[in-house]
Amino acid sequence: MRVVWENLTVELRGVSPAVEKDARDVLERQLTLSQDAAVSPPLADDLAFFLRARYLELGHAAAEVDWKVEGGIAVLLVNEGLRRTVGDITIEGESQVPEEELKAYLLRQTREREGRLAKALPYVAADIEAGVGLVARKLQAEGYLNATVDGPVLAPRVDSGVTDISLTLNPGPRFTFGKVTVEGADPKLEKATRKRADSLEGAPYSEVSLENVRQQIKGDHQSRGWFAAEVTAVSAPAGSQGGASSATLKVTPGEVFTVSGVTVASGLSDGADRLVTSVFNVTEGERYSPDSLDLLHRRALDTGVFSKLDVVPEADGPATVALRVTGEEAKPKTLGLYGGYETFKGPILGSEARHVNFWDSGDSVALRAEGSARGLDGSLQWVNPAVFSTRNSLSVDLTAQTFSFKDYERKTLAARAALSRRFSRRITADVFTEFSLNEATSDVLTKPELGPESYQPAIVGGRVSLDFRDSPLTPRRGWLLNGGLQGVSGAGDVSFLKTELAAAVYYPFSSKWRAAAGMRTATLSGVDDPAELPIDLRLFNGGANSVRSFPERELGPISRTGTPLGGTAATVISAELSYEILSGLELAVFGDAGTLDTEDSSVFALPDDWRYAVGAGLRYKLPIGPLRVDYGVNPDRREGEPFGALHVTFGFAF
Repeated sequence: MRVVWENLTVELRGVSPAVEKDARDVLERQLTLSQDAAVSPPLADDLAFFLRARYLELGHAAAEVDWKVEGGIAVLLVNEGLRRTVGDITIEGESQVPEEELKAYLLRQTREREGRLAKALPYVAADIEAGVGLVARKLQAEGYLNATVDGPVLAPRVDSGVTDISLTLNPGPRFTFGKVTVEGADPKLEKATRKRADSLEGAPYSEVSLENVRQQIKGDHQSRGWFAAEVTAVSAPAGSQGGASSATLKVTPGEVFTVSGVTVASGLSDGADRLVTSVFNVTEGERYSPDSLDLLHRRALDTGVFSKLDVVPEADGPATVALRVTGEEAKPKTLGLYGGYETFKGPILGSEARHVNFWDSGDSVALRAEGSARGLDGSLQWVNPAVFSTRNSLSVDLTAQTFSFKDYERKTLAARAALSRRFSRRITADVFTEFSLNEATSDVLTKPELGPESYQPAIVGGRVSLDFRDSPLTPRRGWLLNGGLQGVSGAGDVSFLKTELAAAVYYPFSSKWRAAAGMRTATLSGVDDPAELPIDLRLFNGGANSVRSFPERELGPISRTGTPLGGTAATVISAELSYEILSGLELAVFGDAGTLDTEDSSVFALPDDWRYAVGAGLRYKLPIGPLRVDYGVNPDRREGEPFGALHVTFGFAF
C-alpha cells in the first residue's frame, strides 16, 4: 500500500485491509501538516509515531511501527499484533443510576472517538481507566458523595481479542437536597428565584447543582439591571449516613445600574465604527441588561462586517456602567458556491458574491445567481443595517427570474424595498413595497386558466412576528406567531388584499421525543373569480410545507392537462411527533389537513372541504436547518388524486 501526497511517497508494509483507511487518513493528515518538500528520516519517524498512536486507539496494544528511507520513499514496517475489543460489561453493586447509563460513561471516550455507529469498540486501557473515573463522578453527581468504583477487572477471551470488563460499585449512602431557603431576592424576581430553588428540593445533592442554581439566580438579577448582584450558597450537610441536606441562597441585589455610555476601540474602519455606534448607542441612559446587549451583539454580527465582537461592561460610577466595544473585522469580500436538490425545484446550483462594509459605509451588497429545473433566478441586494443610524434595517432587491411549471412559463423583473426592525429578541416587524413586470405564456392553458398574460402588480405590505422558539433553525421548544397584510393593485384588472396568519408550537417530551403542531391560513379578499388573477398570484396548497400527500401545489383544482390552477383561500393544519434515533437524525410521523377554496373568504373562516395526509419521514440536522425527507399518504383519496407524494427539502414543514 502506498500513500502519495504531492511529491512525498510513503509505502506501508504489514497493514491489514481493515486498517488501510485509518492508516491513509493519518498519513495524509501528517504529510499535509509537515509541509516537507522531500522525505527525510525525521519525517519518517514522525509518520511511524502517529501511525502507531492510531493503532493503539484501534485496540492494537502491542502494535509496532518501524521505518526506513529507501530511494526517497518512507517505508513503514508494521507489526499490528492482536486487536483487542470490548466484550461484555458487568457492573456489580446497587445504585439508582441505570446500568446502561453507567456503561455509556465507561465507554464515552472510545465512543466519542470512534463514532456512535461503531459496533465492536476497541479496547484501549487509557480510555477504560478514564471511563471508570467518569462512572464514579456520575454516581457522585447523583448524590452518592462517597462513591468509589473498584476495577476494571479484565477477562480476556483466549485467541479472540475480546476483553470482558467488570466493575464493582461502592456507592455508599445517598444524599439529597432538603429544604432550600432563599433570602434577599428582589420582590420582582422572588417568584423566579423561588422556582429555581424549588428545582433542587428532593434532587440528588451535588455542589455542582447548587452552584449552577446560584449562578442562575445571579444572572437573573443582573439581566434586570442589578449589575453588582451577589448570591452566596451555603449548605448544611446531612450526617454520614446520608439523607436530606438543607441549603440557603442569600441574594444581595445592590443598586440597579444604568449604561452611562459606549466607547468603541480604535482601529475599526469608519463603516464598522458607524455600525457599532448605531447598534449600541441605544443603551445609553437605559437600565443595564445582558439580554438586551446579547440581542444587540447578535444584530451587529449578523451584518457580516465583524468576525469577532466583544462588549465588556465596566463599572464607572456608584450605579452606572460603561460599555467598551472591541472587535475584529471580517473579510469584506466572499464568493460562495452551493448546490442541492429539492423535490419541487429539482437539482439546484448557485453562487453568491458578497461585499460587506461596501465603500467603508457599513452597508453590504450581494449578487446571487441560481439555476434549477424550474428556471433561472438572479438578484442584486443592497442592505443598510442601520439606516439613518437607527435600529432599522433597509434592504433593496432587484430580481430577474424565469419560472417554468407544468404547462406555463413566466418571466419576471422585480424591485423590492423593505424596512425591518427587531423590537426585542422575540418580536420583529417589517414593511415593504414591491413592483414587478411579468409575462406569462402557455400553449396549453386557456385564458381563464392562465389569467392575464402581462401584469405589473404594485404591492405594499407589512408583517409582524413573535418568535419564542429556542432555535429558528431546529426548534424543539417554544412557539411562533406571525401575520401579514398586503395590498395589491395592477394584478390584471383587479386589486385585492392578501391576509396571512401562521402559528406553531413545539414541545419536547424528553431528550429524544419532540412534538409540534402548526397552522397557516391565507386569503385573497376582493377577488370574485380566480380567473381574474394571474396564475402565480393565486394561492396554492399541497407540497413539502403543506398537505404532504400531494405534490407541490397540486391540491385543489387542476387543468385538463394537470396544471394546478390555485384559489383564493388556503388553510393547512399539521401535527408531528419525532424521535431522535441517532445524534442529529430524527424519525417523524405526521398528519396534515388542508383546503383550497376558489371563493372570496375570511382568514378566520372555517373551511369544510378538507384533504388529508398521514406519513413518516427523516430529519437530519445541518447548520442551515434540517435536511428533510417525507412521504405522505392520502387516506381519503378521490378520483384523480395521487396515492401519496415524496418530498425532499430543507427546513421544518411549519
